[in-house]
Amino acid sequence: MENILFTIKEKLPTLPVSEQKIAACILAAPQEVLNLSAAELAEKADSSAAAVIRLCHSLGVKGFIHLKVQLSAMSKEFHLEKKTDILPAESLSSLKQKLFTDAVFNFEKTNQVLQEAEVKKVAAAIEVAPVLFLYGIGASALVGADLQQKFSRLGKMVVCTSDQHDLATMMAVAPASALYWGISNSGETKEGLHLMKLAQKLGMTTVSLTKNTANSLRQLAAIPLCVAQAQEVPLRSGATTTLLNLLYAVDILFYYYLAQHYEPSLAGLEQSKEAIAQFIQLQQEN
Repeated sequence: MENILFTIKEKLPTLPVSEQKIAACILAAPQEVLNLSAAELAEKADSSAAAVIRLCHSLGVKGFIHLKVQLSAMSKEFHLEKKTDILPAESLSSLKQKLFTDAVFNFEKTNQVLQEAEVKKVAAAIEVAPVLFLYGIGASALVGADLQQKFSRLGKMVVCTSDQHDLATMMAVAPASALYWGISNSGETKEGLHLMKLAQKLGMTTVSLTKNTANSLRQLAAIPLCVAQAQEVPLRSGATTTLLNLLYAVDILFYYYLAQHYEPSLAGLEQSKEAIAQFIQLQQEN
């Protein structure tokens, strides 16, 4: 069963105000809600009983009774405290549980929003593209580097740089059948949007990798890939959940590509592995 508390928190920013009040009340005291009627919850949240029912529908739940059943099943297992800031002197076991809980939930969500048809389109576009151009900044640049490392080992020509000018000049002289892939969790990074528009003008196949919102980069791309909209903790020093979601999507695509091009992909991996072994041997000889 899906963790209803995480679902409520994920949908909270997009809910109408009347439903947000009720959702916030549930998140603040899920155990207490189990003992309330729809009318009592509405009064506690300064909303209406009708808004309680609408919230249930927004969450994909049949009704308030079903909502309480899910709360009863999940609230004991997962508490929202596990998605808040790191606590002073917090134990290692607690930190491990926080990261594990967060990762499992977000991978499940990404499995739901990452459309198979779009993944297949990207794989087909990569197969025929003479060169792949990747762009992302911050944590997104790490995702681009991972893509570059993976597909270059299969013999693909991959360019990944955070220098927009260098990338633009290389794109300008590349074949029109080249592929441009913009990576941005928010989908609103200005530099990435400008490069996406340039790729369109150059006639390239365009791909985006963003969170599952109606963001600008997603709307511009010919093939949009989306991951779950992660709810990062306030102490967001490493964009941990966001980065994991994006890398997970890349892994899914990569393994699908391998499966569709099994023999040549294995040959490429073996050749690149052998090249590294030979390089290390040369270093040892000197």
